[in-house]
This record gives sequence, C-alpha cells and structure tokens, in this order.
Amino acid sequence: MKNSLDSISLTTLWRFISGALGVICLLLMTTLGILLKISYTKKIIQPTFSPGSMIELQEGGFHSLQIL
Repeated sequence: MKNSLDSISLTTLWRFISGALGVICLLLMTTLGILLKISYTKKIIQPTFSPGSMIELQEGGFHSLQIL
C-alpha cells in the first residue's frame, strides 16, 4: 500500500513541477517577444546618417553637422 501512495505523490509532484516550468517558459517567451518588439521599433525610429552627411571640422575644436 505504501508503494501506491508514493507513486501517486511522485506523479502529483512531477505534474506540479512540469506545470510550473511550463508557466515560466511562457513568461520568458512573452518577455522576449516584448523586448524584441521594443528593440525593433527603436531601430526604426532612430535616424540613420550616411557617411557623407556629417562633416566634422576639427580646427579650433568646433564640430559641425550638415544634413544633406
């Protein structure tokens, strides 16, 4: 009789562990999706400059930007 009780409690324990790991996995996947979405939208918003659009004048310590 003790063996059947041990197997039932082990089965319940493993079901609980697998359920908890499943929930953690879903939370991590959701977090990753949100972070990727935020990262992607920041890349779209940031302006990109071509190498010829910035002119740096180093004389006298002045730096100038010229957007073409």
